[in-house]
Amino acid sequence: MIDNSFPKEERLRSKKQIQRLFDKGEKFHISPVQVLYYAPGLVLERGVQILVGAPKKRFRKAVERNKVKRLLREAYRLERNNFGEREESLHIALLYTHDKIQSLNNLRVILREILERIDQEIISSES
Repeated sequence: MIDNSFPKEERLRSKKQIQRLFDKGEKFHISPVQVLYYAPGLVLERGVQILVGAPKKRFRKAVERNKVKRLLREAYRLERNNFGEREESLHIALLYTHDKIQSLNNLRVILREILERIDQEIISSES
């Protein structure tokens, strides 16, 4: 059975790990999301941990920021099953950079593209 939950173990919360992600991580941009990822090589129960953010500069109201973050988390939760299982950890930051809020279907397509690109870049760096 496919696990469709989004437990705490999949959320990137450690300040040290977040700082390492921003310092050493690879980044790219697929509009409207800027992506940072870093593979520290640790073995975790759940291999991928994500961080989701929306800037206060673009979304002044907390309600709007929370909606963007909720949509990004939901899009990731629905698309992560296509990403594959990982034994070693992978930290991903999804930072929303657009002024307008996209629909969930658009974000799912974008997240699918993001996850495919991360997978390709990790495989090419291992070779």
